[in-house]
Amino acid sequence: MQQTSNVGAQTQDKGVSLRDLFSIRWYIEQTKGWNPISYWLIIIAAIGNIYISFFMGHPVTWVTYITYIASILSIWTIGGITNSRPVNGVGGILSAVLYIIAALVAKNPADAILQGFYILVLDLPVLTMPAWSKDVEKKIRFIHETDIRGEKHGKKFWYPVLAIVGVGLFVLAYWFETQVLHTPRPISDSLVLGSGAVGAILTTFRFGEAFGFWLIQGVLQVILWGHTAMSGDANWVLFFTYMLFLVNDLVGVFASKWFHHAEETKEIVSQNESEKVAQ
Repeated sequence: MQQTSNVGAQTQDKGVSLRDLFSIRWYIEQTKGWNPISYWLIIIAAIGNIYISFFMGHPVTWVTYITYIASILSIWTIGGITNSRPVNGVGGILSAVLYIIAALVAKNPADAILQGFYILVLDLPVLTMPAWSKDVEKKIRFIHETDIRGEKHGKKFWYPVLAIVGVGLFVLAYWFETQVLHTPRPISDSLVLGSGAVGAILTTFRFGEAFGFWLIQGVLQVILWGHTAMSGDANWVLFFTYMLFLVNDLVGVFASKWFHHAEETKEIVSQNESEKVAQ
């Protein structure tokens, strides 16, 4: 992954203030120095979804407009996460609210719940705890590295918790959709909720495995919204957007600190060992 801009890096090291989160200039600075692929994804989403929304012969309604806006905001937001920049928060909440409306209209309630979950665990921490966004890259590690980093909660804690969350949400959502709402796509919709919730938790706690789950969830979202579009419950904008999400997920796996942070881990382990010797 390319080096982030000096201005952006300095801003991140200082932490994020509430004033920053409502400053257009701050968002511009945080969007500098990203991997070039992230920029191309935003451009492709903006142009491609205009064509899909307004020139493919689908009826243009109010849902068309909010879906288009949500698609651009979401591509920008996940680009920030991939490049370890805290641009979610206000932008993430706006896109999530629009996605909730689109998902409910399309009869995918579990996906709507997932967007609400994103607000709680990905966006609100940025707004309510500005220090949460400080030194993001230094906090990224894999679950199996928690023990050697000397963290309070290790892999024996995290693996069961994540399994309970993922499986539990899938079962609850599937039961609710089949027994109460009788929705048309209960399996794929529930799988999206379970995998997305785990991905969000991993991202919130800065675990590199997050992008493994985002990749899985991206595939499930493509299946869900492809099926939704073929059923006539939505246009193809979200299907196309989640195809771009998959590309972003691959960037996260192969060209970001989320999967390539050995130097940071080595530095922290060395620091912990030095402190033990000093004691």
